[in-house]
Amino acid sequence: MAGRGKLIAVMGDEDTVTGFLLGGIGELDKHRRPNFLVVEKETSLAEIEETFRVPGVFRGSGDPRGPEKRVPPHWGAHDGSFVPLTLPFFPVRRGFLAREDVGMILISQALAEQIRPAVAAHARALPAVLEIPSKDHPYD
Repeated sequence: MAGRGKLIAVMGDEDTVTGFLLGGIGELDKHRRPNFLVVEKETSLAEIEETFRVPGVFRGSGDPRGPEKRVPPHWGAHDGSFVPLTLPFFPVRRGFLAREDVGMILISQALAEQIRPAVAAHARALPAVLEIPSKDHPYD
């Protein structure tokens, strides 16, 4: 019996994402996480980057965006023991790069420019990242 195929994730403006959703790519995984992100004026750069990249990565000091560092899976208590990260302090989200059910990420070129270091840091074959034009930003 053949296994399920991989999903296509999409990140972009409302018109771009709506077009792909009408084309049938919209899915929710078993944790009710969508495979799309509609970016509006109020959407923060941190939310965009978090949705794209592998979770548990934060920026430190150094160059303007800082080097990437891994967040430990547990938060140290005062006595040196470890306790698990829990809500509401650290909401658990998985970026599209970390999801095993995503095989391709379509991202508008203008959006990719905003998070270029994260896009450039992705070196694996899957998920493939494809930059697409949007109506407000012609392909360059």
